[in-house]
Amino acid sequence: MPDDALIEQLNRGYVCPPDAGPAWRRAARAGVDMADLEQNLQLTPWERLLKHDCRLRRILMREEAEPARKCAQPKCPTAKRRKLRG
Repeated sequence: MPDDALIEQLNRGYVCPPDAGPAWRRAARAGVDMADLEQNLQLTPWERLLKHDCRLRRILMREEAEPARKCAQPKCPTAKRRKLRG
């Protein structure tokens, strides 16, 4: 069970480190997930590449499954073309 300090920190959101430069602060204000960025910077370059590869594979798997699902719907332009040609 989380303690009160952790709950307060989570509710407060991301806080820029005191030594953060202007670009870092602008990115945080623009909505970039700086906590995720900081976590990634704790990883080695090899670990970051592995993490990227896993996420990319997940995205590609979703994209491969998406056209088949969409073409089963009558509003899909590809499905209309197949009906016209067939």
